[in-house]
Amino acid sequence: MNLNSLPLFFLNQKRTRSNRPAMNTLSLSIASIPVRTRQRGSLIATTAILTFTACLTWCVMTDTAAAADPENGLGTKSWLGFRGDGTSRASSPAPEKLELGEDGNLAWKLKMPGRSVAGPIVIGDLVVTTSSSGQDGEVLHVSGVNLQTGKLQWEQTFRATGRPFCHPTSANAAPSPASDGQRIFAFFSSNDLACLSLTGELLWYRGLGYDYPKAGNDVGMASSPVVVDGAVIVKVEAQGDSFAAAIDAETGENLWRLTRPQMSNWASPLVIRRPDDRNEVVIQSRQGVIAVDPRSGKTQWSTEEGGSAIPSPTATGGLLILPSDEVIALKVGASASTPEVAWRNNKLSPRNASVVASDERLYSLKGSVLVAANVKDGEQIWQKRVKGLGSSWATPVLSENRLYLFDQTGKGL
Repeated sequence: MNLNSLPLFFLNQKRTRSNRPAMNTLSLSIASIPVRTRQRGSLIATTAILTFTACLTWCVMTDTAAAADPENGLGTKSWLGFRGDGTSRASSPAPEKLELGEDGNLAWKLKMPGRSVAGPIVIGDLVVTTSSSGQDGEVLHVSGVNLQTGKLQWEQTFRATGRPFCHPTSANAAPSPASDGQRIFAFFSSNDLACLSLTGELLWYRGLGYDYPKAGNDVGMASSPVVVDGAVIVKVEAQGDSFAAAIDAETGENLWRLTRPQMSNWASPLVIRRPDDRNEVVIQSRQGVIAVDPRSGKTQWSTEEGGSAIPSPTATGGLLILPSDEVIALKVGASASTPEVAWRNNKLSPRNASVVASDERLYSLKGSVLVAANVKDGEQIWQKRVKGLGSSWATPVLSENRLYLFDQTGKGL
């Protein structure tokens, strides 16, 4: 396989042993990663394409709350950002079989114009994915693909304005794109942010690496944007220019910009909803966690409880789950005061992948060891070494009573 190309695979669901009828649409997708990545161990956190593509077509038939705007007219066919709604959960039935061979459930595959470790998104019947090519990954690609047929609908190509350099196992196309159901926001390690229509027209473009030339690091950026309340929230944390910013989704102009700790951080921001229906954006670093108002950037609360610079936070059942040297659960109430610590457990800390949580249980991947615990109190229920699982950076995918794991070779379990 060409090192500068990345096939995108989709699979059909077959009838399961429980005789559940197969869906009419695609139910699972897996994208392979470049040969070079399969030959080396990854050194940095990336928004691994294995995880995200794995849950794309499960979620298009679900009632996922991934859409920032519930009135976007997409119905249930949406998976609009990294980990969908930030939990990596799909509520539809999922296939038992994950195979790409002749006896598997491959529906279609499409050769991409460049390398990618970013996760695609689904907007109705449109799959949007990013990739990068060129000697240093300076050529940026955004591709729109028909979910049902796998045919390329449109493609846009841009030139990076910031630093495209990254580790050989990664790519400039590392952050996952995001959408509000009406527009597409494609973000890259070079800190270039492109806004496109659903038919591929360029609406606006921000070269944040050009505006802030010291933003970036030598192994590449990977934090994915989130879209909420008409704002695109980006997290650009590095040893030089280090900041979080909100970009107006309609105009591309800065709504606010916050100075952040000058250290590398690949964790993505997370949108949480308070009981009074206010949205807050959670931004974590090793030095602490803050929650800000999406439109004003005003800090709503902060805590010195440090978070990881690799796995991202997640939320479930009124709890904010922070991965670090230990997993910390904060109880998020209706007031704007700092959430109280509900529990903490140093045996649950994940290595690279973000924690996945249902309403009752959470799952943490510690290398090849999977640990399950109660959401309510953090008490460990069981742990199991997963045989056959190689190095994994991808966040597991939870669907019904099944948990799907993916390693860097593209193998799914």
